[in-house]
Amino acid sequence: MSTAPTAHQKATKRRCQSTNKAGRRCTAWALKGGTHCFFHEHPEKVEELGRQGGEAKGVKNARGARYGERSLKTVEDVTALLGDTIKDLGLGLIDPKEATAVGYLAAGMLKALQQGDVENRLRALEAVERSKAEKSKRDDPPTPGPSIYERLKAQGKI
Repeated sequence: MSTAPTAHQKATKRRCQSTNKAGRRCTAWALKGGTHCFFHEHPEKVEELGRQGGEAKGVKNARGARYGERSLKTVEDVTALLGDTIKDLGLGLIDPKEATAVGYLAAGMLKALQQGDVENRLRALEAVERSKAEKSKRDDPPTPGPSIYERLKAQGKI
């Protein structure tokens, strides 16, 4: 069933007489022979057309990558997400604005993952150095300093 205005319902040169939700005058053109626009003349169509538009967008996005269900715990996960996003964009499965948002957020996620990786590697190196220092303290007995006799002799007092 077509929801578009028929030929006899085309707009006239008069504005709709209804008010919008904000209480202001509707700025749409009134239908020919009437005082209201298509949507104020047929309020039941507003919901129907909105639902149809939402379904059309939903079907398009449902075929694309499921971004919310992905695990993004590694650099490889984020890289795979970016690859899928580029592919979906090329196939027309997602809107360019959505792809831009995914790219921006993924860049931040990559930076955070890489920073965490650097911190983990630094902690591991510090632990290795600490264990080396502790081992060398245990394995090497302290070297004795000169005895009191040797110090007095060096000063010429003996």
